[in-house]
Amino acid sequence: IFEKKKLEEEIYALFISDIHAGSKFFLEKNFMKFINWINGVGLSDSEREKVKKIKYIFVVGDNVDGVGVYPGQESLLEIKDMAGQYKKLAEFFHMIPEDISIIMCPGQHDSVRVPAPQPPISEDFAEELSKMKNVYLVSSPSLIEIECRENKSGIKVLMYHGASITDWISVVEDLRINNAFNSPSKAVKYFLKHRHLSPMHSLNVYVPGEKEDALAIKIVPDIITTGEMHKTDIDVYNNILIICCSCWQSTTPFEEKIGTRPDPCKVPMLNLKTREIKILDFSGE
Repeated sequence: IFEKKKLEEEIYALFISDIHAGSKFFLEKNFMKFINWINGVGLSDSEREKVKKIKYIFVVGDNVDGVGVYPGQESLLEIKDMAGQYKKLAEFFHMIPEDISIIMCPGQHDSVRVPAPQPPISEDFAEELSKMKNVYLVSSPSLIEIECRENKSGIKVLMYHGASITDWISVVEDLRINNAFNSPSKAVKYFLKHRHLSPMHSLNVYVPGEKEDALAIKIVPDIITTGEMHKTDIDVYNNILIICCSCWQSTTPFEEKIGTRPDPCKVPMLNLKTREIKILDFSGE
């Protein structure tokens, strides 16, 4: 069992995913409620002091709804061009205090290739975001180390949007029987056991690396965080914290068709000193 890494200082990290800015189903009012909370609006003094200790927001893909991702998508878009969708997202990110680092990877709806590994979102589409000093555009997957000091390692966070999760659940009987579609951390545990983010050959389309497999888990993370499933789910495997993120999109016609119900507007808030995690709920009025 690996060491459970903690910080000496009380610092918080938030985890969000699947914002889908630009979609007609984007829950903009709820996302604005989240932004106001980060800025301490309507909070007590003690709550505001805690919010000031937030230093990181991990944004785990499908940040915008994209264009041409599936047939007929255009009729479901509020903003019908990719650059406009990222500009809308940047408007929200500009409201977040600059001392909070926003680390963002892509998903299948973003302006990058669908096959993994997915490169960072380029400034060709996300110009405003790329200019922000506190926004870091990274690949999916990415291993991010935070709060590292000289001669002292920090906390390693493995970010992966999770394109392979659905297919992996479909082919593994144990996951299907145990309803992993509603508990995606069960699938993520399989990734950790196999040390790979898509353990079955040819299950997902990927671009082979010249020197190494980008989906192999070579370095053991302290935290692994995913999106894709629109469900909040928290678990632990060998002291590795698994954080599956919620979404900011209401039920789409496709989700209605296949009988999936998202669990929107939930934000895991992790105390990096104690490893205590709380789920904040911004779904209410």
